[in-house]
Amino acid sequence: MVDSPIFYELHRAYFDARKNKRNTTNQLRFEHNLEIELISLCRELETRTYELRPGICFINDFPVKREVIAADFRDRVIHHFIYNRINNIFDRQFIYDSYSCRINKGTLFGINRVSRFLKQCGNPWVLRLDIKGFFMAIDRDILFKLTMEGLRKHKCELIEFLVHKIIFNDPIKTAIFRSLPSAWNDLPPDKSLMGSAANCGLPIGNLTSQIFANVYLNPLDQFVKRVLKIKRYGRYVDDMVFVDNDKDILLNAISSVRDFLANELNLTLRPKKIKLQHCSKGFAFLGAYIYPNRIMVGKRIMQNFRKAVFSENNIVKVQSYLGLLKHFS
Repeated sequence: MVDSPIFYELHRAYFDARKNKRNTTNQLRFEHNLEIELISLCRELETRTYELRPGICFINDFPVKREVIAADFRDRVIHHFIYNRINNIFDRQFIYDSYSCRINKGTLFGINRVSRFLKQCGNPWVLRLDIKGFFMAIDRDILFKLTMEGLRKHKCELIEFLVHKIIFNDPIKTAIFRSLPSAWNDLPPDKSLMGSAANCGLPIGNLTSQIFANVYLNPLDQFVKRVLKIKRYGRYVDDMVFVDNDKDILLNAISSVRDFLANELNLTLRPKKIKLQHCSKGFAFLGAYIYPNRIMVGKRIMQNFRKAVFSENNIVKVQSYLGLLKHFS
């Protein structure tokens, strides 16, 4: 069993999974019996008997209120196993300006790219869109179909088994709740898996949910680039930015994107977040406020930075914010 290629992949996935979960109870318990745990997982994968364990469900208020279902560390290892197998395959299929959960990209990359869009235009207008309850509205049947289509040239029965297991798992049914029921009182229904339609929704925070989000919205990205022919477009999860000198092109894009989402992906634009404006006024994107000639830090980041400064034992967090703030005007 230890000589199995899957065992060595799981061993690598373990080290990937523990990077941001070092010294948590689940991680330490897994590490204490590392070889036994990896052999057990290897056997379950080879015999296709692997099952997910209950996650921990709670409400997180920072930086915004949201429902989190934290997967068991053992399942996080599997998430990284899947990611290591499929990420490079899908990354080649994504457009350049998809920024979330991609190597050498992320929020700062996205902010700088959109700032560059403004400089490339003489007198640009900016359209911002996002999707109502995106993670909770993802149709699992559509997602599985898109994932398998993306992997068709790299077909692997084990990965198909695991992808199906992850996508069609309903973690809210088996979750262990750590927050009081009252914590959900002012959480909108489209922000919780408890309010999701049947066979819809993915838990926020899992590595697999992040890459599946890109898989799910890749058809939209291709539609914007290839059919609408909008060159200056970027997306971070479900936050979309369109930049063009022609205001009418962006106005027409609103209805086109709305129809595509509804007809192809069973998703809905958030009406209150449809914002079309001239770039001279500046606009918010990924925690920054972008103007044609400068990038300012967003209000939420500054508020959180002030809280860290005036709180005790927050030196590491303050240093982290200082490292972030140096990128802004």
